[in-house]
Amino acid sequence: MRLFFPILLTPILLCASSLQELIDISQKNRVVASASHVVASKEKAYESSKSGYLPTLDLLGTYQNAYEETSSLAQNSLRAQTSLKYIIYDGGKKESVYGQLESTVASSKKSVEAIKNSISLDISKLYFEYLSLEADKTATLQEIEQLKAELKRVQFFYEAGTVTKDEVAKIDSRTKSALVALQEIELESQKILHTLEYYTTQKVSSVQKGSLVHLPQEETTLLRAEIQALEDEASSVLFSAKALKSQNNPTLYFEDTLSYTDYYFDQKPLNSSLVDTQNIATLNVAWNIFDFGSRTQAYESKFQEYLSKKSLIEHEKHKADVDYRLAKKSLEIATAKVEAANATFEAASTTYELIKFKYQNGTIDNVAYLLALSEKYDAKRGYERAMNDLEIKKAELIYYSGKDIKEFL
Repeated sequence: MRLFFPILLTPILLCASSLQELIDISQKNRVVASASHVVASKEKAYESSKSGYLPTLDLLGTYQNAYEETSSLAQNSLRAQTSLKYIIYDGGKKESVYGQLESTVASSKKSVEAIKNSISLDISKLYFEYLSLEADKTATLQEIEQLKAELKRVQFFYEAGTVTKDEVAKIDSRTKSALVALQEIELESQKILHTLEYYTTQKVSSVQKGSLVHLPQEETTLLRAEIQALEDEASSVLFSAKALKSQNNPTLYFEDTLSYTDYYFDQKPLNSSLVDTQNIATLNVAWNIFDFGSRTQAYESKFQEYLSKKSLIEHEKHKADVDYRLAKKSLEIATAKVEAANATFEAASTTYELIKFKYQNGTIDNVAYLLALSEKYDAKRGYERAMNDLEIKKAELIYYSGKDIKEFL
C-alpha cells in the first residue's frame, strides 16, 4: 500500500523543480534511509553467521592453589591452554541458515526498491495535480480579468440608463464567485506543496512545468518489487524451517586442545606422572535421538508459515495483474478524454466569440454571455486537467507493470 510518509522537515528552500528532481530528492528521505539501514543490518547478520562457521581458537590462562599438596597435585600451578574447534558437519543447518539470511537480505533490498518506486508514483501524482491547479488558476484569472472588464463596461451603460441593475449584479456576482474559486485553488496548491515537503524534507516553493512521462516501447510486465520482496521473505521462512528440521541430524565437530603447565611443589615428589605439555585431539559426534517431537513440530509450524506466505504471494500476483489491466484501460480512457476535452474547448471558444459579439451588439442578454464565458473557461480547465491526468495514468501503468518510473521521465 502506498502511503504519504510523514517526515520531519528541514528549513531548506527548494525552488521550482522538475519532476525528476523532486523524485531524486524524495528517494533520499529518511524513510528510504531507514529501509537502507535495515539492508545493512541484514548484510552484517549474514557476514556474522558465515564467520560463526569458521574454526574458533580460544586461549585460557589459569593459576591454581591447593590447600593440601599431593604427589599428583602441586600446591601452586600455572597453566596456559589453547583450544581449536571446528564444526565439520551440522546436519545441513549451515546451508539453510545461509539461504535464510541471503533471502532476508534480498527481501530487504527489494523493499527499498518498492518504497522508492511508490514514492515516484506519489510524487508524479502530486506534480501533475499541482500543474492542473496552476492551469485552473490561470484560466480563472483570465476569466476574472474578462469579467472585470465586462463589469466596467456594463456599469458605464447602467449609468447611461441603457442596461438594468440586475445585469450589473449578475456580472458582479459572477466576478466575486470567481475570486472565491481562485482562493480555493490557491489553498489546494499550497496543500500539495506542503505534502511535497513531507517527501523531500525541504520547503518546496513551486514546481517547474515541462516534465512528461514517456511510455515504454514494449508492453511487457515485470514482477513488482514489493511482490519480489514477499517471495524472498517466503524463501527465508522455508530455509528457516529446513534449519529446524536439520537439527534432527547428527553433528560432527573436531576439537584440539594444547596445554602447558608449570607445577610448583612445596615438596617435589620423587616419582610423578604429571606432564608439563599435553595435546588432546577429539572427534565428536552429537545426535539427539528423541525429543518428544519438539523439533519436528517446530519445523511443521514454520512450514505452515511458509505456505501461508505462498498463498499471499499468489493473491498479490493476481491482484497485480488486475491492477495492470485496469491501469491500461484507464490510460486508454484518459487518452480519449484528452481528445474529447480538446474538441470541447475549441467548440466552447468558438461559441464564446460568437455570443460575445452578439451580446456586445445587444442581440442577446448577459445570461447567455455569462454561460458561454463560463463554458469556455470550464472547457479550458478540463482540457488542461485531462492532459495532466493522462501523464498520471502513464505513471500508474509503468508502476503497475513493475518498471521504474524514473527510467521513463
